[in-house]
Amino acid sequence: MSARRQAHGVSLLELVGVVIIVAILIGAALDRLLPLVGRAQRAAFLDVRRELQSALLLEAAERIARGQSATLPELAAANPMTLLLTPPANYVGALARPRPEEVPPASWYFDDASKTLVYRVGRHTRFTPKDGPDRLIELRVAFVFDDRDADGVFDAVRDGFGGLRLEPVHAYDWPD
Repeated sequence: MSARRQAHGVSLLELVGVVIIVAILIGAALDRLLPLVGRAQRAAFLDVRRELQSALLLEAAERIARGQSATLPELAAANPMTLLLTPPANYVGALARPRPEEVPPASWYFDDASKTLVYRVGRHTRFTPKDGPDRLIELRVAFVFDDRDADGVFDAVRDGFGGLRLEPVHAYDWPD
């Protein structure tokens, strides 16, 4: 017997089979991972929204403590991102004439014209707008007060301060 062995190459059929198997495995992995990306985006959005809500209430409390209750309504038109010590990395800033398609997906911006904070929803999510623009969540700061003198204007002496809420301008559904 000869100690010499013949080297065999991979046939084209075997190579095609391996490529198909790898493609199926990648497809299965993406099918499992992409929903996780969407869930992570939603969780990050909710986290920033909670931070903003807390920052608004903290700013209101500080103004009340300093005796500046009359300035509370100003917070409804202000950019709430300015209240954060460090804005999120995906905040692109205040924009005068924003074109949402030019803002990266999964990013925040403040629309100076409408005085709304906007989040552009990223890909791979189950986000559904109900009556608003596609893939955008517009949030407005709502100033809540008990109008005891029924004049429609906040009076720091007579009216009761009810809080500040970050509310959506349009309804949407973004399940987990």
